[in-house]
Amino acid sequence: DVDWHKRDVHLIGSCGDDRTVRLWDVREVNPNKATKTVVDAHDADINSLAFNPVNEFLLVTGSADKTCALWDLRNLKQRLQTLVGHTDQVFRVEWSPFNESVLGSCGADRRTNVWDLSRIGMEQTSEDADDGPPELLFMHGGHTSKVSDFSWNRNDEWTIASVSEDNVLQVWNMAEEIYMLDEDMEAKNDEVDEIEMKKEMDLDDAIMGE
Repeated sequence: DVDWHKRDVHLIGSCGDDRTVRLWDVREVNPNKATKTVVDAHDADINSLAFNPVNEFLLVTGSADKTCALWDLRNLKQRLQTLVGHTDQVFRVEWSPFNESVLGSCGADRRTNVWDLSRIGMEQTSEDADDGPPELLFMHGGHTSKVSDFSWNRNDEWTIASVSEDNVLQVWNMAEEIYMLDEDMEAKNDEVDEIEMKKEMDLDDAIMGE
């Protein structure tokens, strides 16, 4: 896989079945010389990589070793974080166009996973922990075959299209309760309650006025 850096017009990233991640500067005189190389970045073939559209130093890779890995371009000697949630090889990774900390991944386990890095390290109940780590925001299991690709909607924040090897395309999104933090959800509910209360008061005033 290859991906252009979202802010540096001269930088390209590549990965492959040699388990290596390479960064290329197109201004380099020697076309065979990578600017930076990460050997054995994963334990199996690396199928996909993507530069974060907001954070210029953040890179994610997806591998046949069933994991996604986060990398800081300023220090590629070790990965920042390993995302564990797939049970088979990861085919594709892609960042959300709206949220710096949100990305998706899909793979041979028939799943499309949505991750939120801002939730890494958050406390979980034992019941929630059984469903995966806190950063695993959502797991779409609607396909019956390997999910070969997916894409974020550039105009609708939480809508995703995914396609599987049984020739089925699905368009789906998540309920607000999934991606909103509890305190944000409570604040929104309070706001809705206030609006409804104001409507009732306005209606009462109108009736009294009659």
